[in-house]
Amino acid sequence: MNEQWHVVAILLAGHFITVATPGPNSTFILQMALHSRRAALIAALGIFPAGVLWASAGLAGMGQLIAAAPMLETFLRIGGGAYLCYIGWRMIARHRKGTVITAATETPSVRSLLGMGFTTNFLNPKAIAWYTSVFAATGAFDLTAPYRIGVILGMPGIGFLWYLFITLVVSSKAVRAALTGSTRWIDMVSGMIMIAFGGKLLAFG
Repeated sequence: MNEQWHVVAILLAGHFITVATPGPNSTFILQMALHSRRAALIAALGIFPAGVLWASAGLAGMGQLIAAAPMLETFLRIGGGAYLCYIGWRMIARHRKGTVITAATETPSVRSLLGMGFTTNFLNPKAIAWYTSVFAATGAFDLTAPYRIGVILGMPGIGFLWYLFITLVVSSKAVRAALTGSTRWIDMVSGMIMIAFGGKLLAFG
């Protein structure tokens, strides 16, 4: 294995560990999968291009730009924290007293699902921190174009496969049957977790 392949392997393995660790993306997909396999798959597709964008920015030196421009980091932190709180509130609000759940509110449009997936990952503090730091730490800036393309597509691709796995497991008949009657509480807990992620980001960075 040449040195560039070694760097790529480290990046892909590290990325798998990162996406498999619970965070905003996995919480979001899990909650979506409880209600609709199709909705979760579409949302996961929305997560992919945001990962491509961050991987491209990271390899282009976004980490150094953020370090040199604290206001940019602050903007991303506040935007990400606020959006995570908003998503968490939506998870909880769907079950608040007096809410009428209709087909339209239960299943968002494809465009809305793609947008939610993209925005959740684009403003995900975990993703931002990872993509803007890992390339410098692994020497990825020295990769040639073919290897860079592999990294830019491969890292988000691994994420998509992981979220696909979560979706297929959580939306399976066996799991859904086991969770019958508990969906409301899972939504509430998922919402509180998202708000906790967002609140921590807003309060402590």
